[in-house]
Amino acid sequence: MSPVVRVVLAIAIVSGVAAFVRSMSSDSGAASGSTEPPRFTSSKQCAECHREVFDEWQGSHHQIAYENPEVRKLSDDFRNKECQACHLPRPISQTGLLNRTLPRVTRPDEGVDCLACHLDVNGRVVGRNASDLGCAPVADAEHMGVNLCGTCHNQHETTDQWRASRYAKEGITCNDCHMPKVTRADGSIGRRHVYEGCHDEETLRSAATFEVTREGGELVLAVTNTGAGHNFPTEERHRAVDILVRFVDEAGTPTEWEHLYRFRQPYRDEPQINTQLPADARHESRVDVPDDAVRAEARLWYRLNPYATDDDPASTLLFEREVELR
Repeated sequence: MSPVVRVVLAIAIVSGVAAFVRSMSSDSGAASGSTEPPRFTSSKQCAECHREVFDEWQGSHHQIAYENPEVRKLSDDFRNKECQACHLPRPISQTGLLNRTLPRVTRPDEGVDCLACHLDVNGRVVGRNASDLGCAPVADAEHMGVNLCGTCHNQHETTDQWRASRYAKEGITCNDCHMPKVTRADGSIGRRHVYEGCHDEETLRSAATFEVTREGGELVLAVTNTGAGHNFPTEERHRAVDILVRFVDEAGTPTEWEHLYRFRQPYRDEPQINTQLPADARHESRVDVPDDAVRAEARLWYRLNPYATDDDPASTLLFEREVELR
């Protein structure tokens, strides 16, 4: 046997022994209840043990963040890569809390997935509590706090708005409103992963009040941010809230709807000022009552984009008020 052949055989034998040892170590570790976490590559792996949470996330606006047709339209089909970074992000831990996320190119159907929030830079699962079972999560209160949300949601200053409000001082966080506590099938207490917000009518209506009263010859339309721990509306610059009013005469003939005011953060290239309504703030619009008016009708609309008309699915009628004037 030539020296070269002997060297090749020796390398093969050593490699085979090493592989066998690794295999035995892995098997014995599994048999002894090793907590070495597996490598996670998809949210679908989480469903095996966390079915309730997975089912809540499935269909949520986190899950459809990349495939949402409204988002694709407003982002120019994600040619605006700034949008893709938060709508299809890699694990936030890769760049760190409150730092710009990195976009991924895989699993577009998973949008903002479990791994984006729950995987740390070492590939470990992070949660509210540590455990030696299943995915072996480690507890990290800072990682699971407001700064995790702020990494993406403060792109439009939402968490800064929260920090400036009484909600931050009172310890009322993003999770308290958008991920309320729920009791799981096994009796444990967890957080709901549906993330109700601007696409949920009940949540929208809980954010503000709309009052319409007459004061002398004027109609006063007041909107107060009573329930949002941030500006109303917040997030993307295209979201808007509109106050509209019309008057009806004795013959029952209404005037055209008059647009009185818009709450919105403008796009960067727009000359308008930011008219979002901060937490606990109140805005009043006033309009003269026509002499022949017997009734006033007012509406408060929420728009997912500033071009949406009243009959557009992107518009939600939050409140409708009527005031008898005679």
